[in-house]
Amino acid sequence: MTSEEVLTCAINIGEQLLVSGAEISRVEDTIRRICNAYGIRQSHIFSIASCIIVTLETKERKWITQTRRILSYGTDMWKLDRLNDLSRRICATQPSFAVIDQEYEKILKGPTYSPAVQCGIYAMTAGAFAIFFGGNLWDGFASLFVGALIRVTLYALSAIKLKAIFSNILCSLISGMACILVCYLGIGQHVEMIMIGNIMLLIPGVLMTNSFRDFISGDMISGLLHFSEAMITAICVAAGFILSKILLGGML
Repeated sequence: MTSEEVLTCAINIGEQLLVSGAEISRVEDTIRRICNAYGIRQSHIFSIASCIIVTLETKERKWITQTRRILSYGTDMWKLDRLNDLSRRICATQPSFAVIDQEYEKILKGPTYSPAVQCGIYAMTAGAFAIFFGGNLWDGFASLFVGALIRVTLYALSAIKLKAIFSNILCSLISGMACILVCYLGIGQHVEMIMIGNIMLLIPGVLMTNSFRDFISGDMISGLLHFSEAMITAICVAAGFILSKILLGGML
C-alpha cells in the first residue's frame, strides 16, 4: 500500500474506535501499530474526544497529515470488537487497501437495534430502576411508559438536530412532566421513584467513567473534556426535572 492509503486506513479505524467508545490511548496505539506494520518511518498521533490528527513520514521522507473531526460518539461494543479484530489482522498479515476497505465497510454496516427494540429496552430499564430504588410494582409499571417516551423524545430531538444542552433539558423536562402525569392519572404511586428510574436513563455515567479512565491513562485533555461534558449533561438533566416539578408540582 502507499503511505496515503496506510494513513487513510489507520485514521478510518481510529475514528470509528473513538466514535464507538474506545479510550484515547487505545485509539492512538491502534493507529501507530497499523502504521508500523506497513513500514512507516515515523508516525505522530494526537487524539482527543473530538479530534484525531495523524502525521506520517513516508518512505520518500515526505510528511503527510490527515485530521478527523469527531462530532458525536457513544458506546458500541460490537463495533469495537470487530474493529479490534480487524486491526490485529492488519498488523499480522498486512492485507491490501481494497481488502481492508471492504472489511471496514462491512463493520460500518453492522447490525443495529431497531427503534422499537430500543424503546423496549429504555422502558424495561426505567421500570427496573424504579423498583430497585424503592418503588413498588405500580411505579415500575408507570416507568415503562415514561422510559419509552424518553427514547421517542430523543429520536425526535435528534431529527431536528437540537443542540445537546437544550436537548437534555427538554428531554428531562418532558420525562419529568410525564412522571407527574402518570401519578396524577393513578398509574403510579410514588413520583420520586418513577423520576429516579427515568433519570438513570439520562445520567451520563459511562461518560463520567471514561473521563476518569482518561485521567488514569494520562490523557488529561480528553479527561477534562469528558468530565466537563458529563457535568454539564447532569446539570441539564437536573434542571429539566426541577422545572417539571415547578410547572406541574401542584397536580400531586
